[in-house]
Amino acid sequence: MTNQERWILWTLVLGGFVLKCLWLGRNELAHDEPFSVLMAHRELGDLFAQLKDENNPPLHFLVMHVWCWVSPLEEAWLRLPSAVFSALAVWPLFLLARALANTQVAVTTALLFTVCNYHFGFAHEVRAYALFTLLTCTAMWMLWRAAHQMPHAVLGLFLTDLLLIHTHFLGWGVLGLQGLAVVLLSVFRPAQRPWLISLIPTVLLFIPYGITFLHRVRSTVDTGTWLTAPELEEVYNMVWRWSNAPVVAVLFLLVITIALVRSRLGAPAITFAVLWAFVPLVALFLASYISPVFLDRYLVFAAPGFALLVAASVEWCGLPHRLQRLGPALAVLAMVATFTPWKANGLRPSEVHRQVNELRAGRDIPLLIQPWWYTHTYAWQVDPHLLTYPVHLQGSLIAHHIFTAVEGHALPFLTDQHDEVLVIDAGAELEDPLGSVRRELEAVYPYVERSEPSPKITLWRYRR
Repeated sequence: MTNQERWILWTLVLGGFVLKCLWLGRNELAHDEPFSVLMAHRELGDLFAQLKDENNPPLHFLVMHVWCWVSPLEEAWLRLPSAVFSALAVWPLFLLARALANTQVAVTTALLFTVCNYHFGFAHEVRAYALFTLLTCTAMWMLWRAAHQMPHAVLGLFLTDLLLIHTHFLGWGVLGLQGLAVVLLSVFRPAQRPWLISLIPTVLLFIPYGITFLHRVRSTVDTGTWLTAPELEEVYNMVWRWSNAPVVAVLFLLVITIALVRSRLGAPAITFAVLWAFVPLVALFLASYISPVFLDRYLVFAAPGFALLVAASVEWCGLPHRLQRLGPALAVLAMVATFTPWKANGLRPSEVHRQVNELRAGRDIPLLIQPWWYTHTYAWQVDPHLLTYPVHLQGSLIAHHIFTAVEGHALPFLTDQHDEVLVIDAGAELEDPLGSVRRELEAVYPYVERSEPSPKITLWRYRR
């Protein structure tokens, strides 16, 4: 690598880091973020005990466990590791794109990744997805190094793959993509032996956690999920999420189609990127008809492949030599024009808390929360420090007259002693599909009022 290329790479990484540190506190802590904070504050023994019922391996929780020793209990600080991981993902992605194509493709790939709303969102979440993205890009780069017999490549591949599968269960999907690459693609075929050498200890070292992994997979398949199977259009929807906007997605698909016809899959960057991006997209879509999953976030490991595919396709779309720099510039400009990093997600748990306090008006009115996992989000609004003592969280919430409503449990006690009850419904049908809690409350409290303080959140007020 030349000095100029090194400066370009450093500029891209540092520029991406600065960008992804902006608006880190724009959105309130919501969805699964409070749960990550709660898990990060568990004692290690308790954390590993909880993993038997958790859908994510321990690595990100351990990273956050260490980070929380020094981090203030604020949204922006808690999200900083994700911003760092997302910015660092540009490094191996750039090196891989440069090795498969050239520096121009590498720069375009890095810029498309950096100004993608999809990746920017994960850079602003206290979840494992930004770390998963970084490790995926690094694993693919290590595979290329192994194929070209570069120093310490096998060790690097082993360590990266081991970290991958301890970050997210779909790390096995990345290992599967590597296996397809070394079998199907000539540029990676020399890595067959190194890949197998690294795979064996990776599998062996995963065995201690593998029992939990198999239990969670079997449980998910047997009981199903609360999601429904996706429509066919969800495949296209994923492409436009990776492209920032539908019109950009259509343009990118057109460029990719032209490049595929012109290259006849003879360009290493294009063939590998097609494998990286579209095999997981199609595979997870089909798998969702067996056990529905979140295509959106579960395909985060395939998204960098799409950025590489677009960048490489622009090179092959047939522009005249004098205009070869125009194509990449237009592709990046299209993404920049539709990049909205300042845009809030609209979730307002603080408004839920405000309205509850307004209705309570200092009185000890019981508050029921459905489903149970929204209690983490609400606890953050009551007092962020509640999440720093996971073992005592339930007792602390009860001290604030906050209860988890599960199929009528504790309701007889509440309804006998109180003339008014509040209920936060954050998807009650997922936990109580028959509406038993609602029916029991309506049998005692004839007056019912409702409001929607945040998207998909209903606040019910039951009174005698």
